[in-house]
Amino acid sequence: MRIYIPFSNIWFFFLFFIYALILFFGSKNICSQFYIDVKCRYENKNMVYLTFDDGPDKKITPQILKILKKHNVKSTFFCIGKKAETYPNILKQIAEEGHAVGNHSYSHSLYFDFFGTTKVLKELEKTNQLIKQITGEECKVFRPPYGVTNPNIARAVKKTKMQVFGWNIRSLDTVKNKKQIMKRLQKVQNGDIILFHDTKEQTVEILDEFLSSYKQFK
Repeated sequence: MRIYIPFSNIWFFFLFFIYALILFFGSKNICSQFYIDVKCRYENKNMVYLTFDDGPDKKITPQILKILKKHNVKSTFFCIGKKAETYPNILKQIAEEGHAVGNHSYSHSLYFDFFGTTKVLKELEKTNQLIKQITGEECKVFRPPYGVTNPNIARAVKKTKMQVFGWNIRSLDTVKNKKQIMKRLQKVQNGDIILFHDTKEQTVEILDEFLSSYKQFK
């Protein structure tokens, strides 16, 4: 028995597949600018920007701060609200030592990109309130968990008037070994935004070696 699919239907499924593929790419690639304006690199800047996600961590973040202080380097820490709530003194230390504090959602849930606009907004506002309460400073920047954007996240962020920050150099310090990470960092240029995590022990060792080689940071 043969099944015939009308030619017009074939085109419909083909176009739907292409459309779904574009939406998937736009959601997963934070720098696609598909749903919202995202800062992924600074043009004409004579420095490299360091960012750290997923803290504050009780053990690793203080070590990261110590290395940054040693090299007189400032960075941005995109903090998870529930961790900031657990370790307020570390979050306060981050701010007191001159680093910027960013919003990385409250829960960093695996299902964050499936949340509705209202739920995303509640997470952002709760984390902003914690940051303000602990550091005394308004939070102005947001990095979505896993670097995923979508219409719901975009609508929530626009209501908070925060700037979304991505990256153009991903260190992969959560999955790669030191040699592989240092090789990736060899291509760093002025204006780049580098993604690290202040939750991994090896990041401490990598960061010290990296900053010993590169001095123009903010």
